[in-house]
Amino acid sequence: MLLVPELGFLALLLCLGVNLLTPLAALGARGPGMRIAVCGTLASFILLLLAFALLVASFLTNDFSVIYVAQHSNRLLRWPLRVAAAGGGQEGSLLLWVLLRCGWSARVAWRYRRERAPLFVLTLCALAAIAAALLLFVALWSDPFARIFPPAIEGRDLNPMLQHPGLIFHPPLLYLGYGGLTVAAARALASLPGGGFSPAVARRCQRWALGGWAALPLGIILGSWWAYCELGWGGWWFWDPVENASLLPWLSATALLHSLPVSARGGSLRHWSLLLAIATLLLSLLGTLIVRSGILVSVHAFALDNVRAVPLFTLFTLLSLAALGLYAWRGRSNGPPAPPAGRRELLTLAALLLFCAVLGVVLIGTLYPMIYGLLGLGRLSVGAPYFNLATLPFGALMLAVVGLATVFSARARRFPALLAHGGVLLFTLGVLASATGREERNVSLAPGEETQLAGYRFRFDDITLITKGNYTAEIAAISVWQGSRQRAQLRPERRFYLARRQQTMEPGIAWTPLRDWYAALGEKTGRERYAVRLYVQTGVRWVWGGGLLMVAGGLLSLRRRRE
Repeated sequence: MLLVPELGFLALLLCLGVNLLTPLAALGARGPGMRIAVCGTLASFILLLLAFALLVASFLTNDFSVIYVAQHSNRLLRWPLRVAAAGGGQEGSLLLWVLLRCGWSARVAWRYRRERAPLFVLTLCALAAIAAALLLFVALWSDPFARIFPPAIEGRDLNPMLQHPGLIFHPPLLYLGYGGLTVAAARALASLPGGGFSPAVARRCQRWALGGWAALPLGIILGSWWAYCELGWGGWWFWDPVENASLLPWLSATALLHSLPVSARGGSLRHWSLLLAIATLLLSLLGTLIVRSGILVSVHAFALDNVRAVPLFTLFTLLSLAALGLYAWRGRSNGPPAPPAGRRELLTLAALLLFCAVLGVVLIGTLYPMIYGLLGLGRLSVGAPYFNLATLPFGALMLAVVGLATVFSARARRFPALLAHGGVLLFTLGVLASATGREERNVSLAPGEETQLAGYRFRFDDITLITKGNYTAEIAAISVWQGSRQRAQLRPERRFYLARRQQTMEPGIAWTPLRDWYAALGEKTGRERYAVRLYVQTGVRWVWGGGLLMVAGGLLSLRRRRE
């Protein structure tokens, strides 16, 4: 086991070499180009899978000679959390993202391994070039296998905020979404040097974009669930820059999925589809820059310093220039933009304009603090008031247009589309209900005392102390009463993680389909008194239910296309 990290880094370097050589060899060989691209793509995925497996093995064996393991693990950490910790930091999360993105490439290579058209070779070469750029950054600036001598006696433990099921599955699902959208963008870009962005290419892009798009809402839902259950502030969305980093590609991908069907029928939105595919790719990469640059302060961010900001910004700039330059060079092959023909195309164009307006508002609010920091002017943040005020009118108009398109379009009346748009409606109702139907109160209570909120009595029954795994916790018992009837029993916790010397709040939540009762336990305010934050929240489950309906509609549509 002594050479496990070295073997992992060797697999990483070999994968980098394979991705650098695959485009050169595949494009240089006329006959066997597709075979070379397929073999290179599959070999790349196998090598990355081996590297990540060796990183997980380092966590499971408590190899604290590896800096990354010493920073994010502990002997008291349960083994499922050790596995999750492999992707819980800067270096490991980036490796996991590249692995899942290469998994999508391997899926494409295996599915079209018998094809010989130049389009498929160019697609795999484009995906290999993107992977090579990301792996170069991993090898030079984000090595998860770096050693420390002498080894640490004990690890710092995984960040307590990440020891939650929502944060275990949230990043991989986002990476899966980014990977599928990258495939769709690579397919669109690969069509430009050849015959252009044809309806057949649009149909294939739609299939891969649907798969990536469906994974993104699942990841976002799990992230909002984590924020609601872990941060103790009674909310599910804060307009944090890192939250916006996942929202931006979802917005552009949603617009792309409305544009591609028109392009697939030979309609007038081919340039829209191309530009949206490129924008989705760039916004997925921008999320990496935001999360890992260290420029922006966020509870979700992986990086605590901006050492990697310059290479990350350089990487993002080069990939952006390459994609936009290719469009500028070969975009004319699609001919001039044609005016929309028919009611459905007009409604689709209106929806795209509104999607882009919301995208622009969120993008400006997210990038302004980052640009401000890059210029050395200090740190600032753009808060929820800006986003709520700026996005509300565009969002309302967008929903109205999508609703009209659903009513007037015969194709949109199919069950998957109706299910997805029904999810949008339920999501919207949940957002409005949670924004207007929330009541809160901060009180100081001792066992036996009670308080009133929104027509309910919250009684502080008792408090207990437990030791579990790598933390100790104070657990309060708070009962919720309506008249003489007990409606719920809440058990909020205040945990202390010894290795990190860090406290967290684990709220107690009870819910019905209509509302949630929510309690967060704070610091002591007296000998037996505690600060308690209470909420009665309406409609939060509707938000997540609407998101799940959107995902279900997308998956059903994807299944029908495969059939």
